[in-house]
Amino acid sequence: MAASQQTVIRGQVVVVGGGMVGAAAALALGRQDIDVVLVERDPPRSLSGSDPFDLRVSALAPASIALLDRIGAWASIRSERAALYRRMRVFDAVGPGDLTFDAAEIGRPYLGYIVENRRVQLAIWDQLADCDNVVSVTGSQPSRLEQSSQAARLVLEDGREVSADVVIGADGQRSWVREAAGIGADTHDYTVAAQILSVETAYPQQDITWQRFTPDGPQAFLPLAGARGSLVWYDRPEQVRARHALEPEALRVEAMKHFPPELGELESVAGQGWFPIRRLHAHRYGAERVILVGDAAHSIHPLAGQGANLGFADVAALDTVVAEEIGRGRRLGDERIARRYERMRRADNQLVQSLMDGFDRGYRRRDPLTVAARTAATQLVAGLPPLRRWMTRMAGGQRLGD
Repeated sequence: MAASQQTVIRGQVVVVGGGMVGAAAALALGRQDIDVVLVERDPPRSLSGSDPFDLRVSALAPASIALLDRIGAWASIRSERAALYRRMRVFDAVGPGDLTFDAAEIGRPYLGYIVENRRVQLAIWDQLADCDNVVSVTGSQPSRLEQSSQAARLVLEDGREVSADVVIGADGQRSWVREAAGIGADTHDYTVAAQILSVETAYPQQDITWQRFTPDGPQAFLPLAGARGSLVWYDRPEQVRARHALEPEALRVEAMKHFPPELGELESVAGQGWFPIRRLHAHRYGAERVILVGDAAHSIHPLAGQGANLGFADVAALDTVVAEEIGRGRRLGDERIARRYERMRRADNQLVQSLMDGFDRGYRRRDPLTVAARTAATQLVAGLPPLRRWMTRMAGGQRLGD
């Protein structure tokens, strides 16, 4: 429900950021009968089945789907333009290395679903509208954070104030909450940018997502519902900017020249965009009455599409910790909640960050020794079923301890 224009709004938790992860955090905690205030300047616009596909899509892993199902959002997401994939292929542009991970090998019906980010966000917001414990505050954003031993207080740009026991920062990589709370972060800007093409394909809907590693950066295909797909093309920023200026037909021809034959014929480019890439890891996930989730706490190289899954894993962990600690009689502002949540999540987030950086660095090199090492590693994984199954579970988004 939307908040009235009252001057002071009181909740037990205030979540800043109503994207997929922030909205999921608000809904999960609201389902625990916790009074939540969700602050989001721009709520999501509606999306009908006839609208063009959104450029931003995510590969949702089984653990993320389980969370979305538990909070009541998955059924509507799955019913509209969600594309199931069972296999994931990774291959080398300058060597013979080639691996395919198959859900059947680990006894699962799928590795994940490719879904538009806005559709996920909208499904969660639809559930929020029916959750009496969540109040949404839209049309403004925070301008000041005050922390004390009694409460946290947010002052919004339009003069409204929100008071709560704890503030959850889910406001993205350039998090206002993180900076206002004085939490530092280690950052690294990559030398490549990501170009996204929403395309119509000659092939019908596929059940495989693949990624070819080139010295200039990965090229990925993500299947969408119907004869459509999302291409993610990593390259030097100047190359990406030059292609971004092309007309759709010229861009289609350029993609056909540079992507592998596995792509098949492209019928058209329906939309495109690009963004720079940055890795970030907050020095800590909490401060006095503040907790960070999702990209506000960590962001990774998106080459394996695990960013959204890490954010949803944060939400699931925080939801568990809050339920157990409240059951022990602790208050939401207790710093032990933030510390325990960070212990549950930091190692996993760091591991995935390191793996993505290792893949990026290893596959960008083209010298014979490195290519031979990559080929040997690929053959090792292919020849050891237990290792291949472990990597398949990781490819399907399995978290540490699952």
